[in-house]
Amino acid sequence: MELSTRKLRKAEANRQNALKSTGPKTPEGKAVVRLNATKHGLLSQDVLLPGENDAALKELGERLREELQPVGELENLLVERIIASTWRLRRLGRVEAGIFAWELYGELAERAQQEARTYEWTVGDVLISSEANITDEQKHQDALSKAQEMKAKQDAETATLGRTFIRDANEANAFSKLSRYETAIERSLYKALHELQRLQAARGAGGNVSPPMAVDVDVSGVSREGP
Repeated sequence: MELSTRKLRKAEANRQNALKSTGPKTPEGKAVVRLNATKHGLLSQDVLLPGENDAALKELGERLREELQPVGELENLLVERIIASTWRLRRLGRVEAGIFAWELYGELAERAQQEARTYEWTVGDVLISSEANITDEQKHQDALSKAQEMKAKQDAETATLGRTFIRDANEANAFSKLSRYETAIERSLYKALHELQRLQAARGAGGNVSPPMAVDVDVSGVSREGP
């Protein structure tokens, strides 16, 4: 019992000391604290997908750290989560565009192939394989070229990203699943932001007041208070 009491007193003393710490006060010191997470390289390992812009992620991280001014490991961890969530929300925009691109170019390619077939003589569904059986060689070639162009656009990065998500959705309603992903990421973003604000409010008060009550943010518009 006595050992447990000493541990509790030590933990409380550590908490109070952490609250009293305001972190580095010089611009140079603050810059070092803000960029600590960048040196670890954790964001690049965990957040970036192949082909994504590492420099853009670092720039986003620097801007958010400048704005949010984290101090200490815990605040930096929360800012890391905010950066990651923000980056993933941006990616969802590209995924949505990719889904549209994949479906659009696939449809245009199919239409071009159908047009090409209108210039072919067939028996049933089988093309009579002779150039003489092409009714309009130029239009036939133009249609085939159009189909190849649309297929090539389907292979572009954005459309491929959309196709990857469609496969992950098992060919179900990809947009519905994308919306659920967006809701989950937004919830994570707001939760981390609110917790950061709680810690900074307590630190700013020098530990003389309790942090604000935690709120479980529901991005559907309804807020529930938690303990």
